[in-house]
Amino acid sequence: MEMIMSKYYKPIFIFLILAFSLHAQSGYFGKNKVQYHEFKWHFLQSEHFDVYFYPGAYKIAVFVADEAESSYVSLRNDFKYEIKARVKIILYKSHNDFQQTNVIETYLPEGVGGVTELYKNRVVIPFEGSYDQLRHVLHHELVHAVMNDMLYGGSIQSLISGQVVPVPTWFAEGLAEYFSMRWDTRADMILRDATMTGYLPPIEYLSYYMAYQGGQSVFRYIARKYGNEKISEILHKLKGSLKFEGAFRSALGMKLKELSDEWQKAMRKEYWPDIADRQETGEWARALTHHKKTKNYLNISPALSPNGDKLIFLSDYEGKQSIYLMDVLEDKVIKRLIKGETSVNFEELHWLSPGMSWSPDGNKVTFTAKAGDQDALYIYDIKKEKFKQYKFNLDGIFSTAWSPAGHEIAFVGNKDGASDIYLFNVDSAKITNITNDIFSDSYPRWSADGQKIAFVSDRGPYIKEEDLPKNFKMSEHDFRNTDIYVMNRDGSGMRRVTSWPSRETDPVFSEDGNILLYTSDRSGISNIYRHDLRTDSVQVISNLLTGAFQLSVDKHRKTLAFASFQEGGWDIFTIKNPFDLPPTKVEDTQYIKRLKKNEPDVLLPRPGEIKAEKDTTRTEVRIPQATDYSHYVFADLNRRTKRKKIKVELKEDEYKLQDGHYKVRNYRVKFSPDIVDGAASYNTLWGFQGYTAIAFSDVLGNHKIFIGTNLVFDLRNSYLTLQYFYLPKRTDYGITLFHYANTYWTGYGLIRYRNYGAWLMASYPFSKFTRVDFSLNWWNAMMEYLQVPIPTQTVNSILPGLQLVHDTSEWVWPDTGPRDGFRGSVGITLSPKFSSRSPEFITVKTDLRKYFKLSDNYSIGLRYSGAVSQGKNPQRFFLGGVDNWLNRQFRGNIRLYSVYDIYFSEFITPLRGARYYERTGNTFSLINAELRFPLIEYLQMGLPPIKLAKIKGILFTDIGSAWDFDKPERFRGVKDGRFKDIVMGYGIGTRVYLGFLGIMFKYDLAWTYDLKNSSTPWHYLSIGVDF
Repeated sequence: MEMIMSKYYKPIFIFLILAFSLHAQSGYFGKNKVQYHEFKWHFLQSEHFDVYFYPGAYKIAVFVADEAESSYVSLRNDFKYEIKARVKIILYKSHNDFQQTNVIETYLPEGVGGVTELYKNRVVIPFEGSYDQLRHVLHHELVHAVMNDMLYGGSIQSLISGQVVPVPTWFAEGLAEYFSMRWDTRADMILRDATMTGYLPPIEYLSYYMAYQGGQSVFRYIARKYGNEKISEILHKLKGSLKFEGAFRSALGMKLKELSDEWQKAMRKEYWPDIADRQETGEWARALTHHKKTKNYLNISPALSPNGDKLIFLSDYEGKQSIYLMDVLEDKVIKRLIKGETSVNFEELHWLSPGMSWSPDGNKVTFTAKAGDQDALYIYDIKKEKFKQYKFNLDGIFSTAWSPAGHEIAFVGNKDGASDIYLFNVDSAKITNITNDIFSDSYPRWSADGQKIAFVSDRGPYIKEEDLPKNFKMSEHDFRNTDIYVMNRDGSGMRRVTSWPSRETDPVFSEDGNILLYTSDRSGISNIYRHDLRTDSVQVISNLLTGAFQLSVDKHRKTLAFASFQEGGWDIFTIKNPFDLPPTKVEDTQYIKRLKKNEPDVLLPRPGEIKAEKDTTRTEVRIPQATDYSHYVFADLNRRTKRKKIKVELKEDEYKLQDGHYKVRNYRVKFSPDIVDGAASYNTLWGFQGYTAIAFSDVLGNHKIFIGTNLVFDLRNSYLTLQYFYLPKRTDYGITLFHYANTYWTGYGLIRYRNYGAWLMASYPFSKFTRVDFSLNWWNAMMEYLQVPIPTQTVNSILPGLQLVHDTSEWVWPDTGPRDGFRGSVGITLSPKFSSRSPEFITVKTDLRKYFKLSDNYSIGLRYSGAVSQGKNPQRFFLGGVDNWLNRQFRGNIRLYSVYDIYFSEFITPLRGARYYERTGNTFSLINAELRFPLIEYLQMGLPPIKLAKIKGILFTDIGSAWDFDKPERFRGVKDGRFKDIVMGYGIGTRVYLGFLGIMFKYDLAWTYDLKNSSTPWHYLSIGVDF
């Protein structure tokens, strides 16, 4: 769950409105957002919200509308604020579909469960099989939306204009977590572990997952000490404030550091008493993995082999989430079975909803993964190292369990708002839905004889479909608690095993089928319970500090494997003879004790307890057929500033039919402004340039328009860019009309440089990782001498280009460039004889980059780039320097007297230890190597009062050359033991992100090396990211 806001908007507009140049056609890296399906969108309205959905998601949309109104009632009371504009909610019925959204431009990985963006204050959420998760995500994102409306007026415009201060991540995410759930056992586990093991940071350093649960804990502390009204006061103080900490201090009467000290002290009082009463996981069971030693985060989803001597598990210890095979007896990893996140077959391995198992003979394993357009079930042969893939046209597939007989695999399948248990017949490859109802079912596990299946569900007392009340509504059902159920293998004879007001999950059968082990957080910590199905007697057998999850047993039930969270990460543990372990006693946590006393600061109303003022009963209606979108509508540009005219609340007859059904409308493309602001860019030749940037889009982000202008006297001296992108289908299309003008004082007086034309593009993604880009550029360039009678140079050209791009790299904030994986491209650009003033050339270019992650903070980046241009007028490559070099230097003079050098050449960087134009030619080759590492974690200055964090350092070496391909005899590589036409540089550098400007500032200190001597140092000040 993320809020897309201030740290992104500056770079986005700098890059979107950059002036196009010839080498811009060389493309860009980045993973692809593949639109596998073209959705037919509809929307329904409630009193305050517009919910957009497509066929198959209507029931979920009704649930979302009901929950949104209930959430808003709570938030309106908590925030003491009423929204000034309706909030749009875009709903997807699976995470796979959610990843295809164009509302957010960046790729949304499995860990992102929802987003709220600031351009139009839109909420974008998927349904992933659990109504409880959907409720949580929806409430979380609506906190962002209401806060955005309150603090920023519902758009990013006030942030850009500097009218309000952006809030830190811990504040935004912690607030959303607190008001969406108050508190739960998972947050309690994380804070307990952080407090006990000493990694609970001060408030201002809360980051990553601690920004969520840590920030949530801060607001819980404030609410417990001062009441929820104090949080509302903080928000109202922030509204219109230019200093975050000042607003905080005004509301609380203390500095943020003082609050941090009090909060950390309270956490120690809360959790330290638990040390004496509970065991660390490693004291009770044997650890098979050690995340602190391997410097990773995830070791989860253990699955024991039938004999218990092997185990497969999911881990990220080599950077990518992958499946590993371990020898349990030797306590060592044998090999990696599946490398995730690098191919279309294993894009994501469902680490948030895991579950793997073995075939009865121990030769194969089964698991699920995202595989392109949908999830797939896999059977992997360990000895042959081959797999079979099965797709069933389901919205999601999770948690597999191979039957003891070997011919069936149980799994969880999501389809159109229902999460059910399915059986897959290994022989016929057919599937059968054996639960088939509205409830969320998960984690199926077989009995040893293969006749029973235990599973987890939120169905409560509703065993059969006919048990449901006539007007049953999921939004009024208590779906927060999950219980254990047992049924026959065909779905009949279902029995509810547990009925506590807590979460029970992860069931496993004893060998005789009479006893279940499962986990329950009834005491506040997820411990392991033993349940006799004959007598319903229950005993707890563990008493852990943080808990046990994802249970797995061998065929004879002699070994139990499970995952546990400790010291800020997840590890795998085993324990022998789990069904024979003695019972123990478990004390309730402080959180559960307060919950039982009904203390209000830790409670949220149960589903259905909060309702909107008016009846919100919904029933299903048939969705009308989609209509042709005959025209597009532009909204008034000034509409957003005239917020008092926006109608927020609808009357019941405006969104409901007379029979009580929702009015379902077809979606129509309607443009409205995203942003109007000034933007700046830096060009190697022309330096800093300013624009007025205007962006429009429709609600779904499928149609985008960008306008960039800098009007100077008349069109001949002005910048003007108009772009339109069409994005709803798999192939993305774009068109750009442009006119750029620059003037420069030279020895011949003032020269005006103009280039104008049109640019067409089409991009087809084969997968998340690979695509082909096509471009066609109509290019016109002029160089006019305004003060001397020298003829104008004019060039006209049509430039088709084709490029293949592959990217599996991993780039995690605050890295200055990718830390792991591969990036590569190869492309060709043609300039045929279009007219007498057209250049003729063909250019082939490649760019290959490989990254090696040494640890979370250390990495190595290697790059090779090269090109050759041939023809009557080949392109020239200018080798040397760095991109966006602020204190730039040229070898010789800047080349401003040839229209070909200006518009049909390309600067090749980085080559540090060299100037621009250090080597030139129609062919080049360049190699770069960098070691990237943390330099300064945090720097606070007294005067000026500047705070800088995550300052990075690099060690680098660059070596390259440029020459004329058709004149190889002129190339001199090494002469007299020294480099001649080859240039080599080495040095050190630092990078710091200037958040208030939205740029990365870089300083490099380099020396030229000719195999014998090093030069005096070169200083490079620049902006941008590393390769």
